[in-house]
Amino acid sequence: MKCPNCEKTWIAEIFWGYPAINQDVEDALEKKEIVFGGCIISENDPKWECNNCNHRWGNAEHNFENTDSFDFDKGYNLDEVYDQ
Repeated sequence: MKCPNCEKTWIAEIFWGYPAINQDVEDALEKKEIVFGGCIISENDPKWECNNCNHRWGNAEHNFENTDSFDFDKGYNLDEVYDQ
């Protein structure tokens, strides 16, 4: 695959949401095989990012039916959320 902007092949897949961090994810981040896109997902998020020019493109496919989100109106304690 090539970047449509600069035609380089050093491409990372964009991870959206709150991914679980483990050694495999840390290794992929270090190698720039993946990058984090952010915690807010939408219907038109890009799937790929060029490590050379930072151009983003493609269409990430999110499964909105199985996506949990925080209900900030209920006042979750973030320490409790991350301890689960």
